[in-house]
Amino acid sequence: MIANRSINLNSDPGSWQQNAHAEIMAVIKNKDQITYNALAATANMTGPHKIHRLTSWLEQLMAEDHHNDRPLRAAVVISKARGGLPAPGFFDKAKELGLDFETTDRRASYEAYLQTVYASISEL
Repeated sequence: MIANRSINLNSDPGSWQQNAHAEIMAVIKNKDQITYNALAATANMTGPHKIHRLTSWLEQLMAEDHHNDRPLRAAVVISKARGGLPAPGFFDKAKELGLDFETTDRRASYEAYLQTVYASISEL
């Protein structure tokens, strides 16, 4: 099931990153996924270029996770148009960080990694 909650975690638009982080953690705890659009809405993002700003932030989160030897939490954020997979930028950034999902079956590789993310909730 893909998370599509519209919980108002914080009405301060300046804290959309905190809201997004809290939602990602809830999604991981529930062993779920969330679309980029749903995460932007739940995080109370305003203004233009929301998805671009969100994906830039997710790439920073990926770098932080990698630096701290944690599974990439951004793996739970998916593209509605890509059948349950993250957008290509996720895979590009993951490869830049040393994680290669380019196997004979990207989906199977991603889904196995997603289970690692779910199993790591106590470490996050």
